[in-house]
Amino acid sequence: MFRSKENKARRMKYILMGLLCLLPFRVWTQERGDTIAGKTHRIAGVDVTSVHETNKVSTTAPVQIIGSEQMLKLGMLNMSDALKNMAGITVRDYGGAGGMKTVSVRGIGARHTAVTYDGIALSDCQTGEIDLSRYSLNDVRQLSLTIGDGDNIFQPARNIAAAATLDIQIRNEGDDHPDDAPPYSLAARLTMGSWGLTNPSFYYGQRIGKRFSLSAIGEYTYAENDYPFTLKNISLITRERRTNSRMSAGHGEINARWTIHPQHLLTGKIYYYDNKHQLPGIVHYYTHDNDETLHERNAFAQIHYQGQLSHQWQLMANGKFNWAESKYHNGQFTGSITDTRYLQNESYGSLAALYQPHPSWSFAYAADYIFNKFHNQAAALSGPNRHGFLQALSAKYTLPRLSVIVRGLASVYVDHSAGRKQSSNTHRLSPSVSASYQLFRNHDVFVRLMWKDVFRMPTFNELYYYHIGTNDLKPEKSQQWNLGITWKSRQYRYWQATATLDGYINRVTDKLVAIPFNMFVWRMMNLAKAKTTGIDATVQFRWNIAKAHAIEMTSNYSLQKAENRSNPNSEYYKNQIAYTPEHTWSASMGWENPWVNISLSAHGMSERWTTNEHADGTRMGGFTELNVNLWRSIRWNRTLITLRGSILNLFDKQYDIVAHYPMPGRSWRLTAEVNL
Repeated sequence: MFRSKENKARRMKYILMGLLCLLPFRVWTQERGDTIAGKTHRIAGVDVTSVHETNKVSTTAPVQIIGSEQMLKLGMLNMSDALKNMAGITVRDYGGAGGMKTVSVRGIGARHTAVTYDGIALSDCQTGEIDLSRYSLNDVRQLSLTIGDGDNIFQPARNIAAAATLDIQIRNEGDDHPDDAPPYSLAARLTMGSWGLTNPSFYYGQRIGKRFSLSAIGEYTYAENDYPFTLKNISLITRERRTNSRMSAGHGEINARWTIHPQHLLTGKIYYYDNKHQLPGIVHYYTHDNDETLHERNAFAQIHYQGQLSHQWQLMANGKFNWAESKYHNGQFTGSITDTRYLQNESYGSLAALYQPHPSWSFAYAADYIFNKFHNQAAALSGPNRHGFLQALSAKYTLPRLSVIVRGLASVYVDHSAGRKQSSNTHRLSPSVSASYQLFRNHDVFVRLMWKDVFRMPTFNELYYYHIGTNDLKPEKSQQWNLGITWKSRQYRYWQATATLDGYINRVTDKLVAIPFNMFVWRMMNLAKAKTTGIDATVQFRWNIAKAHAIEMTSNYSLQKAENRSNPNSEYYKNQIAYTPEHTWSASMGWENPWVNISLSAHGMSERWTTNEHADGTRMGGFTELNVNLWRSIRWNRTLITLRGSILNLFDKQYDIVAHYPMPGRSWRLTAEVNL
């Protein structure tokens, strides 16, 4: 099926488009940091700081980093824009401001991707996925994606229990402040956009003495999201508008940072999120009315301690309590799920130690405990709850040109569900090995190799969800292989470039595939085996043309063959997994100048199927979207004013990422920001 000459020609076209994206482009790296933890430690008595300074060219596993400065220069407006500039990521987007957004890395699935917020994992025991539309880029200092295990062995066991980790680092008042800077920082922003988008936000930070600082972040987003789209029914073409899409969301957090001693750091965070929004329904030929609403609330408090006990020992401790509530209403149907309330609580604690007996050797041990409790009012399900015990032992050996990391993760999960059969308890050992070698002594050319065995427990929805879940599901197991080569040029007077090329194979057994029934209910399918073979390529370039003139370019291309390998005798054998494109690409270019800075960005993907069977009518066409941004920063005394205007989807391309959920067409956004 689908092996005609036309499809082969289309596939060659996508490959060529991806290769054209691999123009020279900008590097977002710093000099090589701490070879133990992948962090920078300002040593004047050993000041411990959590600022990552990873050199992603020399890492033993693929790492991609985007800083706040690059987000501005390359026109990244939201989390989805930033993620589309990372190779190997497939974003599942329901469209519009606040539309649910999840990511899958290298075809393994969104539930295998961990998301950490200032180094501590976010969680959703109900679905296993983190909706990234909740997190804006306004006060994000850095985004980093690690596929497999990164070079930092000094971290909680939970952070290495996933196939990939997306880390969100928030701006902190204690970061990189010169001594003569004012003791406070204030930023206020207002974004206005098409279809009623209004997004005010602020940041306030206050340093109290030399060792203590506080910061507060507030944000509100309102959008009607009633954007137009074209509906085609054979020869009948009509112009429609999205309905039931209004959202009203707010987020606030308070952060505290206390340098107890130059060698001991304590940080804390209190976070709250509230979103009351309508759920747009699937677009049908004759109606797309819907009467579903969802009210989500989430609050958590977390604390982090890191200290240097001696020249050889460091200690880290983390604690977190998370509460989440979802109220779902469906006024359109009867006899099914109409009104229900979901509650989930999590208590989490972690303790880790790092030991470095020799400059070339380091060892780390981490022990984590996780307790999850879930309540589903519709199913009258009290519980279930889950105890998780994770222990990780890591060793790292480093020489000037060689790094080798070996890890072992022991996981034990114990489930309990009153009144119904519970899933089997699970224990498993998950090893991993990664290495990086510099080919030439005086040139940054590295080869890297990584293998990781990882698994994930079925979520509470998959196990216990009313009429959908089944408690007979097995954990989804995955093995990852990666072989890559990386290069970074020297820092020349006018330019610098970086390039990476990674080939990989992922094998998944007992794979669970989620097919959406609507935005809140999913149909779970279990495949015995799946195999993904692919290539991730990135190129980055910066060219200082003249004084006050510079061009930055960044692009990536991913090829992923994610195939159903369950039954060799089936006609669907080797079919591409549902919602996984074979080709994805992105490219961004920014021109900095004394007048108005300009950036262009484009991203796209090839055709996909909404089912694993590739039945007639389930093919979704490929697309490419182009965005244009203009911005200018003006400094007046100590005040920095930044104005930005954006046109998204310049050519008004209509496409779907999730079937029957049309994405927005051409739109505009204006942002004004004042920093004191």
